[in-house]
Amino acid sequence: MVTTIPQITQDFVKMIGTKAREGTYRVDINGIVIDVFHYIFPPQSPFSESTRTVYDQFGHLDGQNVLDIGTGTGIQAIQACLAGAEEVDAVDIYDNAVECAKHNVNLNGLDSKIKVWQSDLFNSIPQKRYDLVIANLPILDAVESDKRLHSLFDPQFAYHERLFKESPQYLSGSGRVVLCHANLQDGGFERLEEVVSRHEFNPTVTKSVNALGYEWRNYEFRYGGTKK
Repeated sequence: MVTTIPQITQDFVKMIGTKAREGTYRVDINGIVIDVFHYIFPPQSPFSESTRTVYDQFGHLDGQNVLDIGTGTGIQAIQACLAGAEEVDAVDIYDNAVECAKHNVNLNGLDSKIKVWQSDLFNSIPQKRYDLVIANLPILDAVESDKRLHSLFDPQFAYHERLFKESPQYLSGSGRVVLCHANLQDGGFERLEEVVSRHEFNPTVTKSVNALGYEWRNYEFRYGGTKK
């Protein structure tokens, strides 16, 4: 766990706070209109590299069932739907994010295709199998007492541990988990790969970019153990 928060994260926190004081604002992501509620992770900002880099990882999702964990504004759930997904479930632990995602799903006319749930990972969703799980998890192993910043911090990598421990129960036979990670702290990639290996997932780096002084990797994970 880091005790000194990287400058990029400090700057991001300041930006989110400034935007929150200004109120809800609207962005356009390739024709998708998104309203960003206060303290919700923005899909478009100088610091939103983790959201940008995973956009092109979905591929064609014709007929697939998709789960978007940590949906925030709902942007990736909406993108998955527009990529052809049959059904999309979107979840977030933070009640304001749930309201934000519901608002944006309605704004884009996708209420019949996307269901939004308040859930701590898989805790409050129906038991079903997904072809794709999009995991928007916090990157930094650090403590943050302000729950509004839940999207930035994962103390002891607890969310990552739970995601890979529990997701085999929710993946279809060919199902995959995708997420973006960055080396915001020493050994960040190694730590992530240790977690997934412990839970019998096989990682593949599908994209790597250097931005904001760090490396950002798109990962795809497939389960190599016995389905539960």
